Amino acid sequence: MASHLTTWVIAGSALAVVLSTGRAKAQDPPPGLPNAATAPTGASDASAQAEAYFMRGQEYFKKEEYLEAYEQYRKSFAHEKTMDAMAAMASSLRQLGRYDEALDRYEEVLREFADLPAASRAGVTKGIEDARKRVGTLEITGDTPAGALLLIDGHVRAKLPLSEPLRVTMGTRQISVQKEGFEPITATAEVKPGQKSAVELRAPSRKGRLSVSEKHGWALEVEVDGQRLGVTPWEGLVDPGEHEVRLRGIVSLEALAECTAPEAGAGGIVTAREGAEMESPVQTATVTLYEVTPVVLSAQDVDASLRVESTPGGAHVIIDGRGVGRTPWEGRLPLGEHAIEVRAAGFLLAKQAVRLERRKQREVQVVLEREPDPEGERRTRNIAATVGYGVGAAGLGLLAVTGGLALKEVGEVRSRCGGTSCPQSEREKLDEAGDLGTLATVGLVVGAVGVAGGTAALFVLQPSGGDRRPGAPGGGARPAGGVAWRAGVGLGRFEIEGRF
Repeated sequence: MASHLTTWVIAGSALAVVLSTGRAKAQDPPPGLPNAATAPTGASDASAQAEAYFMRGQEYFKKEEYLEAYEQYRKSFAHEKTMDAMAAMASSLRQLGRYDEALDRYEEVLREFADLPAASRAGVTKGIEDARKRVGTLEITGDTPAGALLLIDGHVRAKLPLSEPLRVTMGTRQISVQKEGFEPITATAEVKPGQKSAVELRAPSRKGRLSVSEKHGWALEVEVDGQRLGVTPWEGLVDPGEHEVRLRGIVSLEALAECTAPEAGAGGIVTAREGAEMESPVQTATVTLYEVTPVVLSAQDVDASLRVESTPGGAHVIIDGRGVGRTPWEGRLPLGEHAIEVRAAGFLLAKQAVRLERRKQREVQVVLEREPDPEGERRTRNIAATVGYGVGAAGLGLLAVTGGLALKEVGEVRSRCGGTSCPQSEREKLDEAGDLGTLATVGLVVGAVGVAGGTAALFVLQPSGGDRRPGAPGGGARPAGGVAWRAGVGLGRFEIEGRF
C-alpha cells in the first residue's frame, strides 16, 4: 500500500510541474476553502471525526502530498458530507492531474450546494475552467459487460454500460474493464482535450459463466452438453450460446426422506455412493459473454428402469413428449406414470401408459400396425371387381350363345316333327339342344356369381382411409340423402363405384 501511495505522489508531483498553469500554491489551502484554523467545529462524533480527517488533509495538502490529502478529505466526506470536504477532494485530484475526476467533484459542489459563498464559488469555478482545458471525452464500444467496473489508469470511474461518453483527462490513458470471475478487458486510448475519442474493447477470453445448483442442495454430478464437469453447486466458464444442463447421481435414502443437503467435509461436498438414483430433466441455458447464468435444477428419483422394444425395430421412442432414442431402448426414468409413444415411417403411432415403481424394471413390447394404403386397397378392389364382372360377362355371354343355340335347335325340331312322334335323327338334335341348355345354365350360374362377386368387391373392399381424391366419391362431406354412382371401363379395368 505504501509503494502504491508513493507512486501516486510522484506521479501527482510530476503532473503538477508539467501542468503548473492554474495550479494552487502548495502553501495555500485548496481554492475556495477556509484555512485550517477556521475550519468548522462539530458537536457530534461523526462531525468530530470528519473535522479531524479534514484537518489532516489540510496538513498533507500544504506539504504537497496530494494523494494523502485526498484520502483524508475522502474519509472526512464519508463521515459528514460537507462542501469543504467535497471541494478539497476536487482540488487534490486537480493537483494530482486527475482533471476528469476533479471536474466531476467541482460540478458536484455546485449542484449540491446552491448557497455557496461567493469566494468559494469563484474558486470552484476557476477549478472547473482549468480542468475543462485538460479533459476530453471517451466513448466505449465493443465488449462492455453489464455491471462491470470501468477503470481509467487504475481508478474506478464508472459501472458499465455507460449512458453517455465519459470525460477523461487528456493523454494516453490505460483502460480496464473488470468483472468478478472473468479476465480483465484492457485497452489504450489517446484522449485529446475538447475532443471525443472512441475505443473498442475486445474480451481476451470469449467466455460466460454458468452457475448450476440443485433445488434441494443435493450433491449431484453436473453434465453440460453431455460432459461431466463437477458436483453441485458448480460454477465454471463456458462458451457463449445455448447449453444443455442435467444433473445425475445418488442421494442417500436418509437425505431423500428428510430432503436435506449433505454436509461439506474436509474435501468439500462429495456425492453419495449408496441410495436412490436421481436425475433432473435437461434444461437449456443461454450463456452470454462475461455474464453469469444461474441454473437451478430439481432432481427426481429415477430408481426404476424401462425397456421398450418394437416390431419392426428401430422405431422412434417418445416418453412424456420428449424423444429419447430408437428401439430397442432402455433407460431410467422418474417414478410414477409415463406416456410412451412409438412411431415409425409407414406404421400407425402406438401409445401406451406405464407406471414405474422403485427398483423395478418394466418391459414394453410394441407391434406396430401398418398405415392404411387407400390407393393399394382401391387397386385391389378394382381388380377384384374387374375379375368378377369379367367372369360374369363371360358366363352371361356363354348363356346367351348356348341358350340361343339350344332354343334354335328346339324350335327347328318342333317345326319338323309337327307335334307327332319324331324320328331317331331328330332325337339326337334334341339331345344336342339339351347339352346346349346345360351349358347355358352353367353360363347363367357363372355370370351370376361373377356379377355378385364384382359387386361385393366394390362395396366390401372399401379403402380404410376413405377416398379423399378431389371430386371422388367420399372425398369430402357426404350429401344428406340420395344415391350417386360412377362407372368406368379402361384398359385392364372395369370399375363401378356407388355412394348412398
